[in-house]
Amino acid sequence: MAISRNMNTDAAYNCLIAAGASVYGACGVMGNIFAESRFNPRNLEDLCEERLGYKYTDDTYTEEVDSGEISRELFLHPMGDSRQYGYGLCQWTSAGRKAGLYDMVKTRGVSIGDARVQTEYMLSELKTSYKSVWKVLQTATTVQEASDIFLVKFEAPANTGASVKKVRASYGDQYLKLYQKKEENKVSKIKNAVARAE
Repeated sequence: MAISRNMNTDAAYNCLIAAGASVYGACGVMGNIFAESRFNPRNLEDLCEERLGYKYTDDTYTEEVDSGEISRELFLHPMGDSRQYGYGLCQWTSAGRKAGLYDMVKTRGVSIGDARVQTEYMLSELKTSYKSVWKVLQTATTVQEASDIFLVKFEAPANTGASVKKVRASYGDQYLKLYQKKEENKVSKIKNAVARAE
């Protein structure tokens, strides 16, 4: 799947920028999200789908969590034991972090697969539990800097080696190219509007 702009990437970018992330910080995060879920907020970890015998697709699993067919406890522990699996844009995996996501969407009355609320949840985690990461995302001057800290401290997969860092930052750089154009267009529209008004 190629990197492109869509409603989910726009929601993430706009929320991150509005909250105070630098453009590099936002794009570093987005490269990691692409690596984790391909920006699919309904993404259930493939290994979980396999271990559940392909009983669910991403969509049917999300619908059953929304309807209550899959309980909060079963969402936190899909196999009914201590094993944990990822879900959503950031592939939240630990029971505590998934519980926070579950509780937020239920409070809002939206789907567990809602991209905007998942982005808001990610931001709330960054601002409360991952303050050192958030600080870097606000001041980052390169995608690599932002991508590396988000990978190592926020996502924290088993492999955070040099090759993983390189790939994730390359995704972030692709988002930077897409969204820098957006920022440049915004500036030129403002300049044109000012020129017309004068």
